[in-house]
Amino acid sequence: MLTTSSIIEVKFNNGKREYFGSLSAIFEMYTEQEIGCKLYQLHDKAHLQLGGEPFITPKCKIYKRIVYRKKQNK
Repeated sequence: MLTTSSIIEVKFNNGKREYFGSLSAIFEMYTEQEIGCKLYQLHDKAHLQLGGEPFITPKCKIYKRIVYRKKQNK
């Protein structure tokens, strides 16, 4: 049986991709100027839909992706 969770993908205009477990984690590594938006803009009006269209800034595209995992037996 599979379980699902979400992950945030940031694809920069230069082709570089980074993956994060939360929106706020993006801003621990990058500044607002490097991303091209503020954290509240990503939270505002649920722009990021799981598996949907990206949030586009002048610097990057931000996606919310689905991650599938096998359930572990303990």
